[in-house]
This record gives sequence, structure tokens and C-alpha cells, in this order.
Amino acid sequence: MIFNSEPFEKTIFEVNNRFGMHRESENSWDIAQGIVRDLGGSALNVGGTTLAGDQIGWGRSSMTKRWLAQYEAKKYHLVDPFIDALLAGHPDVMTDCGIMSKSDRAYELNHDLKLHGYGSLFASTNGSFTSGYRSIVVFCSVKSLAEIDEDIGFERLKIIHAIIAANIPAQPDSDGDGVLTVRRATLTPKEHDVLCWLACGLRNDQIAFKGNIAEVTVRKHLISIRSKLDASTREQAIAIAVRDGWITL
Repeated sequence: MIFNSEPFEKTIFEVNNRFGMHRESENSWDIAQGIVRDLGGSALNVGGTTLAGDQIGWGRSSMTKRWLAQYEAKKYHLVDPFIDALLAGHPDVMTDCGIMSKSDRAYELNHDLKLHGYGSLFASTNGSFTSGYRSIVVFCSVKSLAEIDEDIGFERLKIIHAIIAANIPAQPDSDGDGVLTVRRATLTPKEHDVLCWLACGLRNDQIAFKGNIAEVTVRKHLISIRSKLDASTREQAIAIAVRDGWITL
């Protein structure tokens, strides 16, 4: 069944019916991928935050293994605008691939996607009524955003995204296909600045002066940084941050 050729009400009925026939998590993932293919998409990404909503909790993707290896090797999660949008609670985020200027922090990621055969990504997020948890569903296509909007319609695609999000388990089997190891903590902009200054050899009082904050605040930032990076010392925090691409020296 090609959803695009059907009345939208029938499409929604069919999407819900497919999920209703199978409740196992792996079947749900396969069904979601089938729905995306029937809509003309080339891949599906889903993910979610922790219950507090301030960190990435999990992710899963049907993009090519070659691309996922590239994404991990280049640590693109550090500049991924889709992760940023999820954490910030934006309702949707989208991009055509290969169009960003060099001044954009996600320039290399955006153009690398194009080189790997992706034309555009359209995502929408959904929140929980009982916690800060949010999920994201990303529709990947070889087509442009303008073509997707003409073929399906962004508002219709958001509804389908919401159904997919409601049926994909928030804790996928770690051995399942496309399960991603994602960053579970994010540094705030001020924490990032403090860590960079620390890596440059500045003392706490010097960091406080540069950041126009109290020295006690610097110490609080450093405690938070060590906790997020699972580092027992300041030196170890710097080493982990450099190794994992959080900062560069």
C-alpha cells in the first residue's frame, strides 16, 4: 500500500492498524520502517531524552551502516541540530542536505549527509504529559523538503510521526539493529567555556574573571562537568573531553 495515493484518513487508519496488529518492540520498529518506506522515505531515526528531558537517553536509526559509522567517528552528535532541537523542546526541525554555509556549526554534518545520499531530513518532537521526557522522529529522504511537503505535507507527516513515537519503545534492545550510543549528558554553554579555559591552564580565579562569575560558581561548574563526563579529577575531565570531541586544544 502506498500511503501517498490514499485519502489521509485512510492512511492514518492503516498506520494505526499496522501497529495494532503487533505489540512486540522489534515488530514495532520494523513496522515503522515499512511505513516510512511506503511514504517514500529512505530512512527513519527515532530517539528520546531521559525522564527529566535535559539529556539524550536513547536513539535508533535505519540509516546506512556506513553513514552511522561516519556519524560516530566524526562525533557529529556534538553539533547535530536535531539533537539540539530535541533538548530545547522545539516542535519540529528540518533541513535540506548540502546547503549550509561554512559559518554554520553543522556545516560538515549537513554536507556529509548529502555525500551519503540523503536529500533532506524532517523531524518533529513529542512530549510527555507526566514528565520532561521528549521524543523525536526523523523522516529521511532522497528528496528535498519542498518535494516532501508537496507529496505528503508537513502537517500530515507530523501526525504520522506522533503515531510512530507512541509505538516505539523508549528503551530499545541494545543489540537491536540501528541502536545508537548517544551522549547522555550535555554541557551548558557556560560549562563548555569553563572547561575550555581550564584546559588552557587557567586557575579558578582566572576563569571566574574571564567568565564574569564568582569563583564559587566556577567550582560548581567543575563539579557538574566532572559528573557529566564521569571524571574523578579535573585533569581526567579535560582528557575525556578532548578524546570525545567536546573540546579541542
